[in-house]
Amino acid sequence: MEESIEKTLQAARQSFRAGRLSTYEQRYHCLQQIDKFLVEQEGAILAAVKKDLRKPVNEGLIGEVYGARAEVCYAMKNLKSWMKSKPVPKQLALFTDKATIQPQPYGVVLLIVPWNYPFYLLFMPLIGAIAAGNCVVIKPSEMSQASEQLVKQEFHNYLPEDCFPIVSGGVPVVTCLLEKRFDYIFYTGSTPVGKLVMKAAANFLTPVTLELGGKCPTWVDASSDMGVAANRIIANKCLNAGQACISHDYILCTRETQEKLIPEMQRALEQFYGKDMQGSADFARIINERHFQRLQAMNDTTKGRVIVKGNSDKEDLFIGLSIYADVGPDDSTLQDEIFGPILPIVTVKNFQEGLDFINAREKPLAAYVFAQDKSVIAEFERGTTSGAMVANDSTINMAVHALPFGGVGESGIGAYHGKLSFDTFTHKRAVLIRDQGMDKVNVALRYPPFAPHKTKRLLQLFFTTNSNTDPKVYLFIVLAVIVAVAAAVFTQWK
Repeated sequence: MEESIEKTLQAARQSFRAGRLSTYEQRYHCLQQIDKFLVEQEGAILAAVKKDLRKPVNEGLIGEVYGARAEVCYAMKNLKSWMKSKPVPKQLALFTDKATIQPQPYGVVLLIVPWNYPFYLLFMPLIGAIAAGNCVVIKPSEMSQASEQLVKQEFHNYLPEDCFPIVSGGVPVVTCLLEKRFDYIFYTGSTPVGKLVMKAAANFLTPVTLELGGKCPTWVDASSDMGVAANRIIANKCLNAGQACISHDYILCTRETQEKLIPEMQRALEQFYGKDMQGSADFARIINERHFQRLQAMNDTTKGRVIVKGNSDKEDLFIGLSIYADVGPDDSTLQDEIFGPILPIVTVKNFQEGLDFINAREKPLAAYVFAQDKSVIAEFERGTTSGAMVANDSTINMAVHALPFGGVGESGIGAYHGKLSFDTFTHKRAVLIRDQGMDKVNVALRYPPFAPHKTKRLLQLFFTTNSNTDPKVYLFIVLAVIVAVAAAVFTQWK
């Protein structure tokens, strides 16, 4: 296994050094091929995620195919401008020189893909890595077996294997990969594994992006329209059976608000999924038996008051949404990220106590607030820290290309989506190109021997930008250039 992985990595390095993704045309073609894969394999993708997660067709189309297609089309549209070196302001002493920031690819990237969105979370970072000019070693999740199999069978009909090799397997394979030197590592998954990835990357000082998770809080304010809040919370919580890193993990509100919200949530749940959630075509399944048992343990040990008790079926890997009220801070549902169809409600005395509850815990990937009172939204924005903050909705921020997606603290390091994906996989190289002419100006100012007036002019020229320079310095520069040119002409004439 180790020898095979080493050969795969070396082939990717050789492809990168050969400049296989160095030009705009090469990168654009690869992005086109990703879009072609998503179009031509749409049916196979939907079938794979249905087999792995019983993911509904609507969720598969939006969450796996068209979200990635929108991203790749956005990247193709903007790729040329992204690749250009960007000029930067210069000091007066460098006014004839060229100073730019050049976007350079890191080299060979390791991309570790999770099981919950096996295509979307493969292609979203891959699009950015390709746009930036990197080769990528792809490790799909072995837990979403049908999706992994489809990627292995069809992916290299669209993109070259030497530039984008696929390595499959479980924990031993990931462990072996992390023992190798990559130029960048992009990992999406749990916080405990993310810490192991970062520790392994530290051995080579490899930069990382860690897209993790955490317990995303939701404050429901008394000023909120409870029907709207219930609709959007229930719809989000039930996406992929709650197996999403930005899912509502728990609700915070006052006891009075809780009693108004509960009937609306019960109404929304029945309206969306009927009285028999297991029979609904719009509700997914748990990925495997281990996660089924983990979630069942939470349901069995919670001390919360049962509002909705979802049925469960081990053979079908089905767990319906359960909602618990009056949940205490030490409850089993509030210890680790739920990542499933369980929704606890925690009551507090007031809004400030809700903020204190959030801030006493690790920084989440997303924080949600439902309120019609704009001052509450503003205070929630000021008073919390999270990867994202969304008011009066959830997950919809993922559709905005210009918004970063990423965590902070235990919920992750780094961010991507849109231009930020290109930036994530790009080293910003400082480039300064000078001319060898007019060295007489340097002799007059920059080189020894120094005198007080010479030092003063030198400081003004090198440590003052164009925007805040004394007009007298401009005059001095012009005169110095005239003198230098005149001296050069006179020397040539003699």
